Amino acid sequence: MSPHTIIELYAVLVGGISATGRDELARVLGGRRFVTPADVAAELSVDSTAATQRLARWARDGWLRRVRRGLYIGVPVDASNPGAWSDDALVIAARVWDPCYFTGWTAARHWALTEQVFRTTVLKSSARVREARPNLLDHDYMVVHTDPEALTWGLVSEWNDGERLQFANAARTVVDILDDPQLGGGMRHSAEVLASFLEEHDSALLIDAADRLDNGAVFKRLGYLAEQLGLDDNVLVSACLERLTSGISALDPAGPPGGQRVSRWCLRVNATIARDGAS
Repeated sequence: MSPHTIIELYAVLVGGISATGRDELARVLGGRRFVTPADVAAELSVDSTAATQRLARWARDGWLRRVRRGLYIGVPVDASNPGAWSDDALVIAARVWDPCYFTGWTAARHWALTEQVFRTTVLKSSARVREARPNLLDHDYMVVHTDPEALTWGLVSEWNDGERLQFANAARTVVDILDDPQLGGGMRHSAEVLASFLEEHDSALLIDAADRLDNGAVFKRLGYLAEQLGLDDNVLVSACLERLTSGISALDPAGPPGGQRVSRWCLRVNATIARDGAS
């Protein structure tokens, strides 16, 4: 169905737009999922003020939804409630925080490393992050800023409804979580994700990913968890011991300040780990 036909059908459904407006909106939306004032200005040969006003008006009329300042998305003609309609959380995030990749519990769920479902989408981006816990189009996000080099390794690209998304691969997901257990929903769930990974994958993949990440605390947490969870992987434990760095790190950086020091792993253990997870 052509953009003009879509716009004309939508006009019948919701009304409130002139023939000229339908033509302008069709030209702006043609082939686009997201639109900006620059798109409107280029298509309609208007200045930025007029472009912004048109977008705001179309959003008020239910033809678009405002994602954030300067970014709108077209609402499907069959949306029963245009004012409450939203697109896929991953697709929105990929556009708003481009370049970025999905990690933490979002990637863990994607790779079947957990059965838990989290409402919040976790991602890392090298773009400017104005807010760490934003809500866009009724989706909650946890956004962590990272350097551009972090987006050059350990990622897998997949397509979702015509949009390219990047996920941390399974090993990178686990390592990102051990680097910052909050991304994995805390230490208990992080330990479960690690155990799930090692049931299906070679631990050498974790060592390679942790070497690339280059954070000594990851090896401390990884080796300690492997022993405490009874994962029976001497190769993994030995590799972690060989890479120990000086200084005491917290098992859970977001946990309480206390905790017993375990000299073998240079860790302050502020979460109780058992074979069925952490408490």
